[in-house]
Amino acid sequence: MKKLLSIMVLSIAATVGSLTGFSQVEAASAKAVDVTNSYWANASIQHMLTKQYMTTYNDNTFKPEQAITRAEAAAAIARSLQTNIDIENPVKFKDVPTTHPYYKEICQLVKLGVIQKSDAFHPEEPLKRMQVAKMLALAYQIKVDGKNNSQFADITRTHWAKDYIESLADIGIIGGVDAKHFAPDQLVTRAQFAVFVERSMIFQQKIKALEVAYDYLAKDYIPTVNLSSEWSKKVIELINVERQKNKLEPVAYDSKLTQIAIIKAQDMVNRHYFEHVSPYYGAPWDLATLFDYNYTSFGENIARNIKTPEIAVKAWMASPSHRDNILKEHYTNTGVAIAQDSKGNYYWVQMFSSQ
Repeated sequence: MKKLLSIMVLSIAATVGSLTGFSQVEAASAKAVDVTNSYWANASIQHMLTKQYMTTYNDNTFKPEQAITRAEAAAAIARSLQTNIDIENPVKFKDVPTTHPYYKEICQLVKLGVIQKSDAFHPEEPLKRMQVAKMLALAYQIKVDGKNNSQFADITRTHWAKDYIESLADIGIIGGVDAKHFAPDQLVTRAQFAVFVERSMIFQQKIKALEVAYDYLAKDYIPTVNLSSEWSKKVIELINVERQKNKLEPVAYDSKLTQIAIIKAQDMVNRHYFEHVSPYYGAPWDLATLFDYNYTSFGENIARNIKTPEIAVKAWMASPSHRDNILKEHYTNTGVAIAQDSKGNYYWVQMFSSQ
């Protein structure tokens, strides 16, 4: 006997009334003479050199195993952030004169809150692993909390850097020296720092590209990659055809709302339900609010066991409540997501909002 798959759709809506001998080098001549192609951190080092976030010394050496100094680290982070923070009337460190080669970068990180204000900066002191963890978290705006999977035997509950270390370890930016130990007081080499910065930049790019989101409820970063962007675009195209037929303005693709829809679709798959109200996040508008999405009115259509965008829109238009969401005059934005369960079934979520 053939097993028949039932097409299911649901809709819902709501309204809300001094380094001596350190030099800049051109990108074309950035290759360090003491870093071979087989060196474990070669790719990260070359990336840092090409972008001129880090530089070689006058003799074209990178000194990968040398401990990185506070000034070097500040310079690399500030450059990688590509920020042009106004440093007028900066906080003055007695050991960082205006003639210091990294004066501007150090001042920028003070302005950004990455470096704490104090009398002295100690620019030539080497950095420890625990210090680097905090700098990276602050610089790349990574969410830090006390609920983490990573734990190390040498990081006590009262350690000042515990949350920074564990939060960064959870997302793979900095790990332990072995499975059980972090070695917080161990110095960070220039090669290690290049790797940590590159990882931080990549993760920050994923956040900006809406490929990951911080879940304030779970206290964790979660992936938010759509199963098919092409299908999402097709649904919006078809929806706007229906709106045009009814002399309504089209709804605009909203990348942030799409991310919320992805979270909902994945939640239904992961928690094995098919309802508007999530057993974990609550109503759709509660989910949107949790992920910092602003709106004045909100609606949601969902479907499952549907194989194409055309069938999804056709099924929604055949249902009065779904049709009502699609043709609401005051909706201005929309986001569409598709997720797939282990059996190959598709879950569709279209969210609507007005701003």
